[in-house]
Amino acid sequence: MLEAVSLALADEPDLPRDMRAWLQITLADEPWPYILGDTIPRGGPTGVVLSGGREVGVWGEPDRIDMCFSIAKSALSTVAGVAWADGLLELDAPVASAVDLDELRDSPITWRHLLTQTSDWRGELFGIPWWADPQGRQEPDAPPEEPGARFAYNDIRTNLLSLALTRLLGRGLDEVLRERIMEPIGAGDGWSWRGLHGMRTPEGHVVVTGGSHWGGGLWMSARQLARFGLLHLRDGDWQGTQVLPPQWFALQRTPTPARPAYGLMWWLRDGAFYAHGTGEQVVWCDPGRDLVAVVRWANDPFAIIERLT
Repeated sequence: MLEAVSLALADEPDLPRDMRAWLQITLADEPWPYILGDTIPRGGPTGVVLSGGREVGVWGEPDRIDMCFSIAKSALSTVAGVAWADGLLELDAPVASAVDLDELRDSPITWRHLLTQTSDWRGELFGIPWWADPQGRQEPDAPPEEPGARFAYNDIRTNLLSLALTRLLGRGLDEVLRERIMEPIGAGDGWSWRGLHGMRTPEGHVVVTGGSHWGGGLWMSARQLARFGLLHLRDGDWQGTQVLPPQWFALQRTPTPARPAYGLMWWLRDGAFYAHGTGEQVVWCDPGRDLVAVVRWANDPFAIIERLT
């Protein structure tokens, strides 16, 4: 443990702690170079390790609220699990059969396609075109592919999932996550889940983002993320209370044919699964070692995790 902590503290990435300044740098070379949501400065290297459900290691500022970036995608998947558990969502049914959205009218795109980032949806969402996010390496004039055929990491399509879930559930997803997940696991207050400015449904609900690519997104502490990870490691059981059905967690960890290292917005690796966000932030869930490790602001979080015993 001491070796892992020492490595983590010495492994801070070379990016500004002022997240707004950092976004300005990274977005400058992108096709949509605008900060569209709130930001907060980040802290230094931070982590929490749970073994057997108990905290056995900690470093940095574990209670500091920081931007989680794409860890928010795994939170989106969890909220989709709430809708699935409530009988509102069938993974392989077209989203358009459950939600009336102009963006998906008459589309064969299913919930599974959006959750596995294989939808290949083309369109504009809240004034932002699908190609604004270059992470999926698709040019604006790239020929479309059948849903399910190609994995492409894309925050606009992720936000389309957030919009669809918000309309399906009829409330902000931050409220759903708080009531159905974070309160039952005793995560406490201080965290938030934000959208980009102007991202609201016609009913006035904020549409949260599945990342912080242009600002906004999920903001949590390392300790809160560790509890979130432990719930997933325990297949939804929290101290004898089943928060979500265990079947949902099995679905989350089912490999995607177009990208076997990806499930339903959780990454899969060496028998473990993890949420991953910019700044090398990882919520690592390792059933074989009964281990949850949250590593934030490290160049190589996986090297740190390998040294945990």
